[in-house]
Amino acid sequence: MQLMVAIVQDEDADRLSKRLNAAGFGITRLSTVGGFLASGNVTVLMGLEDDRVDDALKIIRAACRTRLRFINPTPWGTEPAHLSVTAPGIPLEIQVGGATVLCVPVKRFVSPNRTVTAPVTCRPGNLTPSSEGAPVMNLMVSIVASENAEPVTRALLAAGYRVTRMNTAGGFLRRGNVTLLVGVEEAGVDDVLRIIGANSRIRPEGAGIGSGATTFVLDTTRFVRV
Repeated sequence: MQLMVAIVQDEDADRLSKRLNAAGFGITRLSTVGGFLASGNVTVLMGLEDDRVDDALKIIRAACRTRLRFINPTPWGTEPAHLSVTAPGIPLEIQVGGATVLCVPVKRFVSPNRTVTAPVTCRPGNLTPSSEGAPVMNLMVSIVASENAEPVTRALLAAGYRVTRMNTAGGFLRRGNVTLLVGVEEAGVDDVLRIIGANSRIRPEGAGIGSGATTFVLDTTRFVRV
């Protein structure tokens, strides 16, 4: 199983979301900013089977377009005075859009109606504790319904886990949810899953992303706190 992270332009996000949902992919959207223009974009998260990665990429390629834009290469007010009067900056043509896609192997996937655990041989690098004795760390990405975010966060903090919250949206209708990031040692994964499950109420309309909680457990190659 893979966690696919696709960063796309705002203009393409609704079209892409609609096509992915029509193809049966469950997605979560984050409004983000990045690139040379510092322009708005959207980050789409998808959990999918290995054999569906190419299908998702095909949809992304078809839905996300590249565009040409012109920008001022010199920020306003920073050009020398003699140049600002006699030689205004020539607009710079750049290509934006398309999509940037990352695929990360999922070590463990837990949702209200499904659990998947990858074989040890599928874990990146077969990570083991470092020679310095540091434990293996996992990044847990949990997508919970908005109404569950507060009780889940409070319970995790009370148990001593550090949590980062991001307001996100699921699917083309942008149903509100929250994505939680938790860095946890291998031995604490089951405890975090228990806490999330105990504090996540499943919406009456059904299970899945945006209902109860959907959690991805990912290996980390390095964990540094500074």
